[in-house]
Amino acid sequence: MSRRKKKSLFTRKKVSKPKFTIGIPTGSEWKTMPDFASFIVADEEGNQHQFSIGETAFILPEGVLPDKLHHPTAYWIGRIKEIRARNDEDVWVLVQWYWSPQEVNSVIKSFDVSGCGQYERIMSDYYDYVSTASFCDHATVMRYDERSIDQEVFDSDDFFCRFDLEYRARKILPNITRTACCCGVPYNPDRDPVMHFCPRPACCAAYHQECLQRPTQRLDAAARARKFIESWPDTDEQLSIEDLVGSRPGRKRRKGPESSISDPLEALPGELVKAAQQQIVKGVQAGGVVGNVKAVVAARQLIYRSLLDGSLPTDWEDKVDIEAAIPPKRKSSPVFVCPQCQSLI
Repeated sequence: MSRRKKKSLFTRKKVSKPKFTIGIPTGSEWKTMPDFASFIVADEEGNQHQFSIGETAFILPEGVLPDKLHHPTAYWIGRIKEIRARNDEDVWVLVQWYWSPQEVNSVIKSFDVSGCGQYERIMSDYYDYVSTASFCDHATVMRYDERSIDQEVFDSDDFFCRFDLEYRARKILPNITRTACCCGVPYNPDRDPVMHFCPRPACCAAYHQECLQRPTQRLDAAARARKFIESWPDTDEQLSIEDLVGSRPGRKRRKGPESSISDPLEALPGELVKAAQQQIVKGVQAGGVVGNVKAVVAARQLIYRSLLDGSLPTDWEDKVDIEAAIPPKRKSSPVFVCPQCQSLI
């Protein structure tokens, strides 16, 4: 599964005198202005860029010159909600803002910016009227649900959003403690080297290495790998691989010693098994912001269902990103136990 290619070209415009003099529309005037589905902005080379309702854009902050290229984090980011115009040269946009962590902290002093990445933005319910002359380029802000086992991967220099701001209520949703480690400190993708994720339905949480305890029972490499697979994303029950095989409907147990039964994993593709055996991690030293959560979870889910059903889908390779699951040349992490369910992570 190929990773998304990121746009990095910004639309740059020469400094020009504004073609409107009346100023920002009032709320009552806005309602009388004709509405449009899109607008066009030309760059300094004359290329035209169309912006439409529902899209997200980079917007020049007040006092920043439009004829120079700036670092992406220097721009404001907003979502286009409505487009209206006084005339062809005086076009305005109702923008719903993404706030920076520092801006959120200015209205909610308890919001800790040290738990946020530099590319993190918070979706607010705060709106402004913005001239189309301030629009620079299209932007993408990835929604990041830390508890999701199906979160799409994005690059470390992609903008992302974990939280929403209710401005009038001065409230952040979801509650930060819901996604934070057991120590109460949230994950900072720019700072934290390795976070260990437990995919159990009742857990779906990531923890700092320094907050975890090592298992009391010493296991060899093969036993550890098996235990990782048995941290099933599909159930909170502590089921072994053999338990799943034995629970197949209509399956009769073989007579004779248990040793005569071959390892069920041997019937599965080696690449799939290896992917499912990986620790689920994320962080600066562990595959980036999202890590290998989705890929390893998908591998374990395929094995779980194949052990129950007795068959593996023929298109299994389309359902799991083997390359993303197995980190390239990364030093293996110590083994820990989940503080909630005690599974190996």
